[in-house]
Amino acid sequence: MPAIAHIGVGLAAKRVAPSINVGWLILAAEFIEVIFMILWAAGIETIPTNETGSYSPWSHSVVMGVFWALLATSFVFWISKNARTVLLMGLLVFSHPLLDIIASPKTAFYAADTGMPLFFNPAVTLGLGLWRYETVAFVGEYGFVLAGLLIYLIERRKIKRDLPV
Repeated sequence: MPAIAHIGVGLAAKRVAPSINVGWLILAAEFIEVIFMILWAAGIETIPTNETGSYSPWSHSVVMGVFWALLATSFVFWISKNARTVLLMGLLVFSHPLLDIIASPKTAFYAADTGMPLFFNPAVTLGLGLWRYETVAFVGEYGFVLAGLLIYLIERRKIKRDLPV
């Protein structure tokens, strides 16, 4: 369940990047989850449960969040050479750890979660802990998606309205 809020961020980004396909915007916002799934499949990181917190410092630590954002900006620059697109995609990737810091520890979903690791030491974590409370967590996750969807639909309507006939 956690991680769908990032989709809302990708959808809302359409407002500032009407020329970029929304799929790319969502992928940028969820890029760290894609990295996590690859590392989980390789047996390097673990999925959190109620009994054990996750161990995902390669994908979900603050320092690696900065690294993934810089890697994404380098890749996007190599492809597009458009400074605005590069900045937006980098910010979308970096929005992931920022939202995770606000949400973590996500004990509403995983009782053993201790927060977002700063780097590779699971004892040093960050987090405001808003997802400690089940109601706040559900309203936050679904609220982000609904707000992002609303912004996306409004922007899409403007784009269609402004198209030449």
